[in-house]
Amino acid sequence: MRTGKSLSAIAAILCWALFSALTVFIILGMRDRARLIRDNDNERLLNHLFTSLRNYDDFGSAIESSGMLRDRIIGFGIYGEDLKASYQWGTAPPVFDEGILEDHRAARNGRYTIPDKRGNRIKFILSTEGMMPPSPSPQRHNRENIRDRHWSREENRDGPFTTFVRARYFYVDISHAAYRRSRTLTAIAFPLCEAALLALVFFVRGLYLRNREYRERIEAQQNLVVLGTAASTLAHEIKNPLLSIRLQTGILGKLFPEHGREELGIINEEVDRLSALTYRINDYLRDAAGQPAPLYIANILSEISLRLCGRNIVEEGSVTNAQVFMDTERARSVFENIIRNAIESGSPENAIGAGIRRYADNGADKIGISIYDRGRGIAEGDIKRVFDPFFTSKSTGTGIGLSIGKRFVEAAGGTIGIENREGGGAMVSISMVEYTV
Repeated sequence: MRTGKSLSAIAAILCWALFSALTVFIILGMRDRARLIRDNDNERLLNHLFTSLRNYDDFGSAIESSGMLRDRIIGFGIYGEDLKASYQWGTAPPVFDEGILEDHRAARNGRYTIPDKRGNRIKFILSTEGMMPPSPSPQRHNRENIRDRHWSREENRDGPFTTFVRARYFYVDISHAAYRRSRTLTAIAFPLCEAALLALVFFVRGLYLRNREYRERIEAQQNLVVLGTAASTLAHEIKNPLLSIRLQTGILGKLFPEHGREELGIINEEVDRLSALTYRINDYLRDAAGQPAPLYIANILSEISLRLCGRNIVEEGSVTNAQVFMDTERARSVFENIIRNAIESGSPENAIGAGIRRYADNGADKIGISIYDRGRGIAEGDIKRVFDPFFTSKSTGTGIGLSIGKRFVEAAGGTIGIENREGGGAMVSISMVEYTV
């Protein structure tokens, strides 16, 4: 089971890593798509601005005349070789700072796109160096000659056009709320998706482990059914030969009263031990719940202790009117076995006692029953195994009494435990729900 848990944990981590890689791929794809939409939007706005400029004398008028440009473009500027603005509108600075380009790589045709880390704005910068094609020959105008045109407004067959005097940079401050939202959403979505994936993977792992545990329990129960049927049949078949042996030893004892008395006694003791074992096995295999009915714990303990110890071991101050809902014969079997164990532990009979108390647990009224002694106690390594079937540290014990008691107590909705006492001895503690009318 431990190996299965380790393997399932490794599988869960690998699945989470795989899904995380897929999530990263999707998030990066979404960001790349948002970036392409942003860059296309910048180009579209710039083209629309230059197209609108044909009908206006300056960029500000062209921007103000269009609702789309007015809503999106916050600032516009043209800067020459001295980086001072030859034209400035809106939020464009009077002097261009080339330092903002150092950490950014120019896209095609000298485009720089610089997102504002705190807001929704994008600085879209065009460098004329990247816009000018290389000269095919030394006799042609070089890039400096082409860039250093004069700005005038003329008429030709294509209509009015504009050129720009010594323009080195075009600066456009654009509002990009959609791009900002996309970046924010992907930044928030990634850790949330990672946490959700991690929770989902380990939830599925938990389902797998529980399903595996249920399958193992079902298989164990099926094995127990088969084993129980075989044990019950075997116990039944053993009873008849034992009865015959006991009858024969009785006849021999009457025929030869003076001979073989000790040997016949040993045979009878072994027959009795085997008979007790078969009855115990039948007790273990039969229905643990039985026919429950209300019963007084103090009365059961008093009756059994008077018979086994010769006195009532229920201590003064115990709750005597406490009732539990349990099969009477099964209750007798539980307490009789515990008291017998206390006697066989070597404890003085006057040191064997029992206490009954009433307490509340999570809003429910409970009855706590303690049976204690001053015997040899239990070895520390055996405490966890005392309720296992057929486990015993005694040479004459069957090792099934406490396991039967545990089944009967749990079938009645209670719990049972055992621990060593300070100063020697052991104490068995039983907790059950109090029966109330």
